[in-house]
Amino acid sequence: SVTSLSQPLGFFLSVRRKEEGERERERERERERERGMDPDAVAKAFVEHYYTTFDANRAGLVSLYQEGSMLTFEGQKIQGSQNIVAKLTSLPFQQCKHNITTVDCQPSGPAGGMLVFVSGNLQLAGEQHALKFSQMFHLVSNQGNYYVFNDIFRLNYA
Repeated sequence: SVTSLSQPLGFFLSVRRKEEGERERERERERERERGMDPDAVAKAFVEHYYTTFDANRAGLVSLYQEGSMLTFEGQKIQGSQNIVAKLTSLPFQQCKHNITTVDCQPSGPAGGMLVFVSGNLQLAGEQHALKFSQMFHLVSNQGNYYVFNDIFRLNYA
């Protein structure tokens, strides 16, 4: 009967879609390797550039975001590159130094995106104690270049 075939057929199709998705992810990883873009190396280079720029000239981060980008900063959602940089430049300190302790990354889909999770310490000028923080970036590939699509930042008080 038709209904008795639909369940096995549906299972077969879902397994096949999963296998196709896995093959596509592997092809994307291979394309990145061919372009010399090891995901861990990209993540490390991005993190170094982001925090060096943040510490020296927060306004210089504008080119890393686009109008569809979103920052969630301590629970407050901000969208658009100009609004994000306005938030970052309005923070109540002039000088700071990020010390990164961990960087983890993984591919985020067949389009070549990447999730980057960072933890570290933030030392504000004139303050005795460093603040612990965590930050997650969703980097999206746009014609071989990455931009920040999502950015979530939290201080860790525990």
